Amino acid sequence: MITFILVFFVITSCTSSEQLINSDWYEVETEHFRIVTNDNPKRIQKLAVDLEKFRVFARNYIHFSPDQQKLTIYALSDRMSFEGMSGVENAGRTIGRFQNTSHGSFALLNLKGNKYLPDNPARQTLFHEYTHFLTHSHSQQNYPYWFSEGVAEVFSTVAFDKNNNFRVGDIPVDRAISLSRSKVLPLGALLEAVPGAINARDTEALYASGWMLSHWLIFDAERLEGLNKYLSAYNNGADPVAALPAALGMTFEELESLYQKLRKTDFQYYKGLFSSKEVSESINVQALENHKAIAEIAHFMAITGQEAETLKEFIAYAEQKAVSSSALLSALAIAEAKQENYSSAREILDEIAEKNRDETSYLEAAAMVFLYEALAAGKMDDVQKFKKIRDAYVTLVNTKGDVPAYWHELAITMQVLGYPRSQYVKILEQAYLRAPRDINIAWWYAHELYLSRDTEMFIRVTQPLLMQITSLESREHLSSMMVELQPAGRPQVEQGAAKNGLGQLLSEYRFLSENKALAIAMDYRGAYVVGYIENSASQSEANEVALQACEAQREQHQVKDRCELYLEEEVIVGAAETSQVL
Repeated sequence: MITFILVFFVITSCTSSEQLINSDWYEVETEHFRIVTNDNPKRIQKLAVDLEKFRVFARNYIHFSPDQQKLTIYALSDRMSFEGMSGVENAGRTIGRFQNTSHGSFALLNLKGNKYLPDNPARQTLFHEYTHFLTHSHSQQNYPYWFSEGVAEVFSTVAFDKNNNFRVGDIPVDRAISLSRSKVLPLGALLEAVPGAINARDTEALYASGWMLSHWLIFDAERLEGLNKYLSAYNNGADPVAALPAALGMTFEELESLYQKLRKTDFQYYKGLFSSKEVSESINVQALENHKAIAEIAHFMAITGQEAETLKEFIAYAEQKAVSSSALLSALAIAEAKQENYSSAREILDEIAEKNRDETSYLEAAAMVFLYEALAAGKMDDVQKFKKIRDAYVTLVNTKGDVPAYWHELAITMQVLGYPRSQYVKILEQAYLRAPRDINIAWWYAHELYLSRDTEMFIRVTQPLLMQITSLESREHLSSMMVELQPAGRPQVEQGAAKNGLGQLLSEYRFLSENKALAIAMDYRGAYVVGYIENSASQSEANEVALQACEAQREQHQVKDRCELYLEEEVIVGAAETSQVL
């Protein structure tokens, strides 16, 4: 009895940090996937092969945007490991998680999250998460919540047999259970649902209802055409409830009647010949050195916003197990900086030995800490310090150019140092191309495109951004710029009332009298101030007064870029580095 109690205590007292640090870690890498796991690597190899097959299937039959970077997947052996990397709250709600960050795209998977599912539940979860990767990571298209989850569920059950056939359309077991229990959302509630706005029970119903409606739409040519029209209208800001029946050529009441009659069981599935010739067969399996795996986990926890206290516990146990490293301390410094604890972050960086300060982990942490601390404090006049930060980011970009954050933060540093707009916007563009879904990157890039009067690209960036942001003020601001940019004769993009924002201000400027000028300061946050004047004695006086008015506003509102003359009369100069008519 005593032995039983002791064993029971050892099992239940294991923390997530202990589980992660005491694990053996492996890397399973194919041409398009990198899987890091603390499970049996032979089991993961089969998943890797299936993922390569699914990638070819998706490209040939789904026509989603192709992946442009290697997806990193953390395939975790159990709930405790999953909880350690994703957080307690996430582990309680899901067994898989996709994260698109400014450092790249990642998927997390609890391999034992649903062991009662038939066949291979891990494969279903991975296919679901990879569909999210394909539809989110490099696509500028936005999908409504119900369709994003519904289509990921539809393709989660794709299977391949030994005769090179594929099978698609089977219902996931979880959704079959939900539908059999009539856990279905009303059509209106389904179409207007947004993440985070519905409770757990309704979320379960949304997944099931989204699967059912997506299945009905996808596997019929005429309905699929209507679906594509609907998604286009949705991305142009159409009402999410009214747009779907309109695209299908029916009233909402007619669609609702069909929706209510959809079968809740016995859905059709489809088979086809799958060509395996395009599937990459290259696969490499190797054990990861423990200290490198632990440092990578800590870095992931830091960049995805886990609290510094959680990382401190993680690092404290790593030190007990003699797997501490400068990379671990660098991750902790990043976590502290994300919580704006800059003095603590600097103290941590000071602990790192000089010999380790040319490592990528230290360069990243140091550059980020010093940059954001200076920006937060408004201390941007130390040119030498910012040149060192710039040089660190240049090294990072040259070393790991696939990380969007490095490009983004390099662009910020260049703006602070007074580089011409054309130069730092080129760097910002590289950040955007690598992470078009990152709101901070897209928000700034949209503003720069607006100042450059690049209408087509501005709309391409802004339309999906409008789907992501929830602030009414921010939406009105973007909409005002979109409306103001629309050339005469072009169909207007309806994004709701555009009462406030830079676009509205520039529209009003057109009606001012002559001898007028407008100056603007806009920083990496998209924050801006404007100074303008009309009826001046001369154009040179108008220019000077506009700049003075802008500068006074800039100091008051703490906009971090300098004021530049933007408009003389209605000719764009200065900030746009070109001569265009407003």
